[in-house]
Amino acid sequence: MHPAATARAHEAIVEGLDFEPMLHFQLRCAAPLHVEIASRRRAPLYVVGQGGGRLRWEDAPPVALHAGDVAFLPHAGRHRLCSDERAPLQRFEDLLAHVPQRHGRTFGLSVAAPADAAPPQLWSGSFYWRADLAAHPMLAALPPVLVLRQAQAPARLPSMGQLVGWMADIHAGGRGVGLTPTLNALLRHLVLDWLRGDAPPAGAHRAPRDARLLPALHAIHTRPAHPWTATELARLCHLSRVPFAQRFQAQMQLPPMRYLARWRIHLAERLFREQRLTLQQAADRVGYSTGAILARAYKRERGDGADGRRHARTTGCEFELSGCRPRMPISQNSRSSRRHAAKRRWRLSLKRHQLSNQ
Repeated sequence: MHPAATARAHEAIVEGLDFEPMLHFQLRCAAPLHVEIASRRRAPLYVVGQGGGRLRWEDAPPVALHAGDVAFLPHAGRHRLCSDERAPLQRFEDLLAHVPQRHGRTFGLSVAAPADAAPPQLWSGSFYWRADLAAHPMLAALPPVLVLRQAQAPARLPSMGQLVGWMADIHAGGRGVGLTPTLNALLRHLVLDWLRGDAPPAGAHRAPRDARLLPALHAIHTRPAHPWTATELARLCHLSRVPFAQRFQAQMQLPPMRYLARWRIHLAERLFREQRLTLQQAADRVGYSTGAILARAYKRERGDGADGRRHARTTGCEFELSGCRPRMPISQNSRSSRRHAAKRRWRLSLKRHQLSNQ
């Protein structure tokens, strides 16, 4: 592809990366930093404002981070942030449990650091639900750790990092206002640089980006309603079907048609959540002929067990897998209320029937 067309294709692929973080935070640490995050359900995005240290994900080698760097762990997992491994280990969950200062969804965490002083360590960022990220096939194919160095993006990263640090400051800064779109923009730039090859994965590596697959990825992301076949996608890349499928599987961790199905399901969930479309309307928009086929595709990709339903609850919508229309998830309390309301209606109808026979 021409360089200009390649740039447009990359931008189109990352354009739809828009997620709602579960919380924002700013960690101010005057003592040596040594914090463990054990959750496998929360995927963090870190922005190092001051200081620095090492990030160790699972059993992978540690990754050095410096002021101005951005790190993203799309698959969550146990990891540690430390500037000195000899310092006492603290759990991030314990810091949250000790009644931190909070404004909305933004938490101000302090470790031996007064609120009005500039600490040696200042980390800001957000935690996303891993299930939400994993539903997007592009993010599911990312390596476990992505790092964007300030030296790699001197034109934009320092100013964006400073903006995030100011926005996450609930004492004398932006108090969390505007953090979600700003961090989503950083997330897009991380994925964009990974696609370009500018941000090599840290720690465990995935297959290198294959530039010949870009036309197929661009077609899937920009025209999901088209009735694509593996042969047609391979033709866009000037490859035969089998080599195309092998290259695609190596880079995206999914066969081409499975990747397409996941992308369509992800788009359908967004349409339900943001535009409140019916099942048939969503099916027409994402490339399925009927709502029943879309419901079956959802069941096949997400499953109707605990994992699939848990993901549906976190994304805010759930398919009625029997086939008619989407519905909002029902809490246990609302189920109980509906049962009581049904009993009251039954008693009322019974009373009316008795009165009519008198």
